[in-house]
Amino acid sequence: MSGLSKNVKIIIAAAVSVLILVAAIATGILISSHRGDKDSYKASEESDSRNEQVISSNGTQKDKEQDKKWTDAAAEFKAVNSWESEGKKFTQYELTVTNHGSSAIDEWKINFPVGSTTQLSQSWNCDISVDNNNGNVRFILVPADYNKKLESGAKTQGIGFIVSMTDDYKLGDYDIETVVTDDTLTASNVSDQVSEQVSGQASDQLSGQYDENADSQDNNSRESNDNEDSSGQLHVSGTDIIDGNGNVVRLKGVSTHGLAWYPQYVNYDAFRTLRDDWGVNVIRLAMYTQEYGGYCNGGDREGLKQLIDNGVSYASQLGMYVIIDWHILSDGNPNQHKDEALEFFDEMSSKYVGYNNVIYEICNEPQNSDWNSQIKPYAQEVTARIRQHTDALILVGTNRWSQDVDEVIGNRLDDDNVMYVVHFYAGTQKEWVRNKMIAALDAGIPVFISECSICDASGNGGIDYGSADAWFSLLNERGISYIAWSLSNKSETSALINSWCDKLSDWSDDDLSDTGRWFKNMMSR
Repeated sequence: MSGLSKNVKIIIAAAVSVLILVAAIATGILISSHRGDKDSYKASEESDSRNEQVISSNGTQKDKEQDKKWTDAAAEFKAVNSWESEGKKFTQYELTVTNHGSSAIDEWKINFPVGSTTQLSQSWNCDISVDNNNGNVRFILVPADYNKKLESGAKTQGIGFIVSMTDDYKLGDYDIETVVTDDTLTASNVSDQVSEQVSGQASDQLSGQYDENADSQDNNSRESNDNEDSSGQLHVSGTDIIDGNGNVVRLKGVSTHGLAWYPQYVNYDAFRTLRDDWGVNVIRLAMYTQEYGGYCNGGDREGLKQLIDNGVSYASQLGMYVIIDWHILSDGNPNQHKDEALEFFDEMSSKYVGYNNVIYEICNEPQNSDWNSQIKPYAQEVTARIRQHTDALILVGTNRWSQDVDEVIGNRLDDDNVMYVVHFYAGTQKEWVRNKMIAALDAGIPVFISECSICDASGNGGIDYGSADAWFSLLNERGISYIAWSLSNKSETSALINSWCDKLSDWSDDDLSDTGRWFKNMMSR
């Protein structure tokens, strides 16, 4: 090339430069194209990955929704009793909550509107608080522990309350909150208020209300043995009670409140005070069954039986009779705890086989239970168990809170030493219940009033002195034994001791409630 001219060399150099430049451009295009494909692939891969994540997330959420265990709980309010007192309408409600779902409810609570004049008088197997928001009143009900959990298809048992009001508000609407494996669901049942007719039972009670002047004179021929010490095994003779010496005995006494809640009144000096100051010759020991803390529902059975033992001992030392009361209430049907009753009375009757002063009351207040098909068969079985050990007097409750004693006519137990129970609260049960009792007595049915008071059936409200006088005029005329409710200082009208009084014996008249003073005066005549 050394022989080439200078111009030729310049041309060749320029051509080489152009070729190098073209090659560089081509290489850059290829590299750029490859990088673009790679970036595009990467972007596509990331997009696919994000899509997979979205799909995965949606799938997890869907699974989560499927795993939620929602339940369908429904509530029903049932008015089971109604009465009037001092211008107020009292209604007793039963609340039933049913789990219609496929999963168990771990806990629940319910709130429901009530009328602006509604007041809570009493509740059982639940706690109720009141929320008043500018006149919009709601009750918030939380069940007792044993009713909190509801298996699929299960229903609550024994939840109830009594309210008073001056208007015609009917319960029915509610909001219920359930918890299922940490998930919460609130369901509502809201409807217009619909007027309801008063139930036949309530109508009967209200239509029977009237005032009746009392003949307070006792039947002296029947009173001769009222205040004597217990004397031998008691037996039924016609409609009377006779002692081991053949003397007619009329029992007048006092019932404890639930032993689980007022155990302090089971003491020697309390019984002595009632005997010496009031003329009481019998004590009733109320062993609640279904209410929480009672014998069949979380109660300390051995502790409760020890209270029975103490009560029997004190009464025996004081020459008094004593009733061991199987106090069914919210359980309604006595067969609900029949096995426990059989075991309990087998133990009690064998333990006190040598005690002539012990009486057995085997079902306090049956409800919604037919006499012939439910109460009587239960009573026959429990009575037979007691008869394995003793011929002691037995008291048998009757249907509708021990008011339908006329159902026993022509259908008694095959046992000669049984009496049939009537309960009354003078402010509620009036002439219509007295007529049932009179019909039973006239048919030869021996009747025992194992619980009564002079207020309304809630144990509260005002005292109906006119109705009380009418009742006790009849009881005195017919020589019927009776037990007053209750030996406690509970803040309610039927408690015999004032709520502020903490004395456990030797009560002055000032220590007694109005009800307590009335009964003391009646019994000590």
